[in-house]
Formats: sequence, structure tokens, C-alpha cells
Amino acid sequence: MHKSLMGRGTVKLAIKGLLTAILLWLAFRSVDVGAVSKLLRGMDPSWAVAALCMIGMIIVADAILLAGVMRIFERRVPMRTALLYSVVGWFFSNVAPSTVGGDIFRGIQLSRVGTPVGAAVRLVLAIRLLSLATLVIVMFAGFPLAIGLVEERRDIIFLGAVLVASAATLWIIYLLAGFRWSFPALDRWAIVDKLRTVSRDFQAFLIPSCEVVGAWLSSGSQHVFRVGALACLAAGLGLAIPVGTLFALTPAALLVAMVPISLGGWGVRELTFVYFLGTAGVGAEAALSLSIAFGLLRIVVGAAGGVTWVLISDEHFRVDAPPG
Repeated sequence: MHKSLMGRGTVKLAIKGLLTAILLWLAFRSVDVGAVSKLLRGMDPSWAVAALCMIGMIIVADAILLAGVMRIFERRVPMRTALLYSVVGWFFSNVAPSTVGGDIFRGIQLSRVGTPVGAAVRLVLAIRLLSLATLVIVMFAGFPLAIGLVEERRDIIFLGAVLVASAATLWIIYLLAGFRWSFPALDRWAIVDKLRTVSRDFQAFLIPSCEVVGAWLSSGSQHVFRVGALACLAAGLGLAIPVGTLFALTPAALLVAMVPISLGGWGVRELTFVYFLGTAGVGAEAALSLSIAFGLLRIVVGAAGGVTWVLISDEHFRVDAPPG
């Protein structure tokens, strides 16, 4: 069984590697590679440091989010421990050559230090859904700007379709807990019960409390800081991309790039940046350079997370159930 699992993991990794190579080839085939290289070599180090600080703010906000959601799920985690989960998660999401992402790392690690497997999975899914919800809110906020920036009507329609589809997905998930199937036999399916559990967990984020408000703010701020990091990188590369353009279009690009078909999002992110920023007249070389710089920055932070993971024992990741 163990060898079989390893074999499937190797096949998945190989497929992701192949898809990453194909997607990167598609992204590079229509651009001036020399121009992209020149832009990257000309990066202003001070702006790169500013972007790194923005990533640091994302990590802090992510740790606050984890701690808050843990309290909602009646468990407790010290802030320093939540920071460890956030930092090390960047390694598994951006550097580790495997099919295991940061979310799966959290789930596995939480179960290893005493959190029931079911509770760990619910935590991870709840955080992911809240992140999607706040990203959709940011996209709605930027959509009026996008209408004034995007040159082609069909691109506006596509951007709107992505936004509507994302919002509809969240609405369906929200309604699942109270939905009754036409065929009662379906209620006996384990997957139905699990989907309703996910829905109830998502509904918990709409019950007013200090923890819920903090979770929404910390989740939403991560998307804003991400745009800030991109703005710093754009300035460091000497790209004349207004912050409003980045705010209006890059959240949608990053949403599409979340599709887990490549290693660390490479290839998917580059194509989406070239497309979405291109709708506002940003050149392919500029968009591609920005995406690559952002990806490299994520690798730097992820490498630091990998070193942290090697040096820290499981005891430092432990969480506790609340007393009484």
C-alpha cells in the first residue's frame, strides 16, 4: 500500500512538472525573453525589500486568521505557533517538489500534534473558503475600476463571469446545509454529510463575534497586501503599472492561478498575468516579468519556511483544546 501511494504521488508530481513546463512555454513563446531578462536584472533592491515586507504582513495576517479560526472551532493556538504554521506553509506551497500544498501540510501537521483528523480537515477547508470569500469581495471592489481599464467588451464579460461564478460557488456552499435532496437515499451518502458540514462551518463565519470579525479582516487584508507586494515589485522593475490596475485585475489572475495543476502555480500564474493585465494594455513582457518576480519572491520566503521546518520539532506546532 505504501509503495502504491508513493507511486501515485510520483506520477502526480511528474504530471504537474510536465504541465508546468508546457504552461511556461506558452507564456514565453510570444514575448521577448531578452526584454524580460533585462527587466528582472534591473530590479531595484529597495523595492524588493518593500515587497518582502508586504509578504511578511501576509504571513502575520495569515497567522492571525489561523488563530482566530481555531478559536471558532474551539481550539487554541499561541500566536508564535500560528506564525510557524504560516511560514512553513509557504515552503510546501511554493518550494517543496511535491503534490503537497500548504493547506495539506496544515491538515497533516495538526492531526500529528493531536487535533482529530476530521477537525483538522474542517479547519483547513474553512480557512480556504473564507479566503475565497474575501477574495471575491476584493474582486467586486475592483470591478468598477476594471470596467474603466479593460479595452475589450469580451474581456469585461469574461472577468465578470469569473466573479459571478466564484460568488455563485460560495452561495451554493452556503445553502448546502439546509438543502434537502429529492431522493432521501442520498442523505445516507457520506459525501452529502461532509458537504453539509462544510456548509455549516462556512455559515459560522456569518455569526457576529470578535473572532469572526477578526477572521474576515485578517483574510481580506492578505489580498490587499498581496496587491501591495505586486505594486512594490512593479515599481522596482520600473513598470508603469498603476496601483489601481493591479488592484482591479491581479486578484482575478491570482484566483485563476489557484487551480492546482502546476508546481507552485508556475505557468498558470504567468499566463493569467499576461492575459488579465494585457486587457488593460500592459505589455506581455511587463506582465510576465512581474509574475516571475512575484514567483521568485515567494520561493525566497518559502525557502525560509523550509529551513524553519527542518529546525523546528513537532512540539512547536502543538495546539490545545480550550479548558472546560
